[in-house]
Amino acid sequence: MTAVPAEHDSAALLLICDQCGRSYDTGHPHAVWRLLWTRAVADGWSGRDRAIGPHSCSYCTG
Repeated sequence: MTAVPAEHDSAALLLICDQCGRSYDTGHPHAVWRLLWTRAVADGWSGRDRAIGPHSCSYCTG
């Protein structure tokens, strides 16, 4: 899938797993793509380092 605007703040991004639909949010109100992806990878996510994906959550990756 892709990184989409977060519900709580359209300036922040939400990452969606292409396999199961889980989402990942940094909780940072102004998370840009690079910050979101860096934190997601540190938490076990994998995929292309581009907002257009594909991306897999730590559950689907593991």
